[in-house]
Amino acid sequence: MAELAAATVPAQKLLLLPIAWGITALVRIAQGSATVAMITAVGIVGPIALAGTLPYHPVYVAVAIGAGSKIGMWMNDSGFWVIARMSGMTEAQTLRTASAMVFVEGCVGLIVTLVLAAVWPRV
Repeated sequence: MAELAAATVPAQKLLLLPIAWGITALVRIAQGSATVAMITAVGIVGPIALAGTLPYHPVYVAVAIGAGSKIGMWMNDSGFWVIARMSGMTEAQTLRTASAMVFVEGCVGLIVTLVLAAVWPRV
């Protein structure tokens, strides 16, 4: 996976951030655990980020991974059930509210990270 991800990163290193976010989001949706998704994404994207010189601080890669872990909360996530049961919502209500909220959080997190990495790289 790391070799495939490294081959897809062009000379424009800013694209590493959405790639890291996407890998994390895919693992999160498939597996359900934000922690596992972040650890997996770090294992894949970390060597790529360390191999070359990034035009921005490496913490932006970590933030993009964190934002990717917010996306896609659904019924295979323990947090989904905690929110559903503690709030008294049905599964459909939780999907419409809490899942939609974390989707927005993850997307906004990626956008803000991209803007900050481009405008305020902190290298």
